[in-house]
Amino acid sequence: MINRRTTLKLGAVGALSGLVNLPLQARAFYSNKTSLLPVQAVYDSVYSESLAFANTMQLSSNSNISAKDIQGDLSGLWYGKLRNQLISHRSPIIGLTSRLDLFCLEELARDVGMKVSLRVDHLIDQDGKVEHQLFGSTLANSSLENLGHTAGFGSKMAELSQLFLADQSPDISAQKLTGPNAPLNKTALVTWVIS
Repeated sequence: MINRRTTLKLGAVGALSGLVNLPLQARAFYSNKTSLLPVQAVYDSVYSESLAFANTMQLSSNSNISAKDIQGDLSGLWYGKLRNQLISHRSPIIGLTSRLDLFCLEELARDVGMKVSLRVDHLIDQDGKVEHQLFGSTLANSSLENLGHTAGFGSKMAELSQLFLADQSPDISAQKLTGPNAPLNKTALVTWVIS
């Protein structure tokens, strides 16, 4: 006989069956989603990809994640509000910025006991061809293969942000990988998570 309890059990099994093929870390993320939401998304409106990242992040976010534009004043952003937020409620921050901005943020984050846990370098040459290189994650490798080598990756990186936040495995390969400067004749942007 099918009763309310049986119906609820079947519904739960059906809902969870979609998670069967996910890696263990991703399953843990989806079961504890609220604890991994970033306190802040950081972008630099100088770069169209960074702006697309922020717009998509705000549109697709189920919470009140606010995106803050660096606007050439990284120290103002950090010391104005972000540092105090992270001291009182330690939660990941995520962004798509220049390599120089990440370099500075990485140093500032050490002050509150946080570090870069994931980074995706995006090297853009003069012809607009983009190379993506992932460090510090095992979940997102296959997703990056679908990014292609042209503009338009900013929105896609925001869409992948939940996957990046799910992968909180300790891996130092994302830290201090490069200096602050881009290679000659290239623009170097970075998608990153600091946790």
